Amino acid sequence: MNIELPISKSIANRLLILQAIHRDGLLAVSADMPDDVQVLHRALATLKTFRTYKTPSTLHLDVANCGTAMRFLTAYCAQLEGQTSVLDGVERMHHRPIGQLVDALREMGAQIEYLGQEGYPPLRITGCKLDKHRIVTINNPLSTQFVSALLLIGANVQTDCTSPYISLTREMIKNKEQGTKNKDKLLTTDQTQVTNLGSLLLAPYSEIERDWSSAAFWYEYVALHGGEITLPGLSHDSLQGDKVVADIFAHLGVHTEYTTEGVVIYSLPLHSTPYTLRQDFASCPDLYPAVALTCEKMGIRLEATGVDRL
Repeated sequence: MNIELPISKSIANRLLILQAIHRDGLLAVSADMPDDVQVLHRALATLKTFRTYKTPSTLHLDVANCGTAMRFLTAYCAQLEGQTSVLDGVERMHHRPIGQLVDALREMGAQIEYLGQEGYPPLRITGCKLDKHRIVTINNPLSTQFVSALLLIGANVQTDCTSPYISLTREMIKNKEQGTKNKDKLLTTDQTQVTNLGSLLLAPYSEIERDWSSAAFWYEYVALHGGEITLPGLSHDSLQGDKVVADIFAHLGVHTEYTTEGVVIYSLPLHSTPYTLRQDFASCPDLYPAVALTCEKMGIRLEATGVDRL
């Protein structure tokens, strides 16, 4: 069975911000892409149009329930000189903390007001020139996206947090900054020749690597029902933290075979079913549902850590 996974939201959302920062157009987004990618794309496209025609009024941007868009846009809008934006979303968004990010941006000179409860959206942001050389520190961030949001706009941010999501952001920025000298490699149409960023962006440029998080549910399916499934667009060299799903499910009887097109997963008999599986989900929280349900169905005790903010 061949399954087409959705694109990686982590990669697509970071790419959109980098494209907006470098003013080299936006990734083409279709209706079948993840909702939060569409939300961020719509907001960035609206901002671009608004600024092109120099509309003097305040721009209201609705990010619905997309936390990624709220965090990334908070940093992005803060450095848009002369642009006033209001960021809001659904009622649930009003209870999602953003104070650490706002405080860091304010240290750089950002003009951000809370329109409701202190530390939470909605926000009014008056874009201005930020001091991006100033060192700002976010230790023990409530969300690694606070750090990524700052990195994407070129801030000098320090953190005690290590996360594959932050590593992904740094790697994409590094490749983006290499600019045109690597452009031919990034735009190659030969998927066997893609280099480091090729593990992120498959040819053509507008096609994003598929989502390892979504693959988890197909690993669950194979673990519980057997069979063989092909998942194109996944890479062993991916910087997506959730590629660890292959290692986790290896303990649950699912073997992963890497090919030039993606991965093939199939079940192998376990010599003995583990009584307990211990897993830290701090760097891969999206994998928890699939792993937890698989363990329950297989009668395996799951000792999960790193789920306090899940």
